[in-house]
Amino acid sequence: MNKNIQEAESLHIAHIGARGDGVSRDHDRLVHVPFTLPGEIILAKQRGDRASLVEVLTPSLERVTPLCGHFGVCGGCALQHWDQAPYLAWKADLVARALARQNIEVDIGPTEPAWGQGRRRASFHGKHTPQGFVFGFAQAKSHQIEPIAACPVLTPGLNAALGRLSKLAEALASKQATIDIVVTETPVGLDVDVLQAGRLETFMKKGLERLASLAQAADIARLTLHGQTALSRNTPQLKMGNAIVDLPSGAFLQATRAGEEALAARVLSWTQGRKHVADLFCGVGTFALRLKETSMVRAIEAYPLAVAAMKKAADGLAGGKTLAAETRDLFRAPLAPLEMKGLDAIIFDPPRAGAQAQSEEIARSKIDLVVAISCDPTSFARDARILIAGGYKLAQIETFDQFRFTPHVEIAAKFVR
Repeated sequence: MNKNIQEAESLHIAHIGARGDGVSRDHDRLVHVPFTLPGEIILAKQRGDRASLVEVLTPSLERVTPLCGHFGVCGGCALQHWDQAPYLAWKADLVARALARQNIEVDIGPTEPAWGQGRRRASFHGKHTPQGFVFGFAQAKSHQIEPIAACPVLTPGLNAALGRLSKLAEALASKQATIDIVVTETPVGLDVDVLQAGRLETFMKKGLERLASLAQAADIARLTLHGQTALSRNTPQLKMGNAIVDLPSGAFLQATRAGEEALAARVLSWTQGRKHVADLFCGVGTFALRLKETSMVRAIEAYPLAVAAMKKAADGLAGGKTLAAETRDLFRAPLAPLEMKGLDAIIFDPPRAGAQAQSEEIARSKIDLVVAISCDPTSFARDARILIAGGYKLAQIETFDQFRFTPHVEIAAKFVR
């Protein structure tokens, strides 16, 4: 008998946990088993509260064939084996359960797909090995790299560029260290930031000429090293509403174009008719530049280059209302109620940590409409609890799936007094 089967034990999978692993409650303990589904009986080898799947003895009717041959090894996707309908319902339930832990009961419909053509931004890794250079994604719970020639969750443009990006990474990687490359697809070309290749000042003239040659061969619009521009053939630009934004290196961007448009549509719909709106944690103006067409907007963001890019894009728009852009760290200096006078709506879209300090200030204000955008159910639920304790009601909530086959979920919520 196979040694793996000899050492394995039978488990029943009760549900899918917050990280996308199946969870067994057998033997009065919780055990997390990747690549399993609710209702399945499996054989697994256990290590503490985790186990590795050996065999599915009784498969779920919801089990489907994964789209990608790398699934199960590559660490990018956790749930390609689950049928779409229960998968999307589970994503919405992640948010409902996070809210329930804050004693907020709400019904949420299935998560809406926002995949579009795929992810326009991704991080890749490359390394020289005795067997040759490998380029791709990190393997699941490992520092090993899974070589990738195509990926079903990326845009066609990023997939087409993988071979060229691999050659660029191979040329820049040291013989020892792993090189990381963050790539964003834009209409004018790829925006590439290379990490672990050395700072720009370490490259002599011949080194810079070599960088230029490599970038041209890879059809890169802009090449940066740790955010420092090494070469700019075209300024990476994106359209947000009617505005054209020069994208700063390292600026936040929704993972898919479809996701950005879905979230923006909710923001515009819920704030319709409001004349003075604040957009907090506004980034490069994903919502602010669209809102400017009908509302006076006060847009606040901590990253100075993002603020400058947003202001330039706003200045380039004909007509519309005024957009006042401000650089400010809202974690350390949240907008206070006194500063909210004259506003009739607030939008906030913070990083994964949420907006606890800002939510506490909003809860003390007289603003009667707040739109919260979030990528983290736990921090969102905490902030929602603060707003509700301050007199708000959670009037509407919707969820969106940008990161297909992963546990990540985007949230849009409307709070009213």
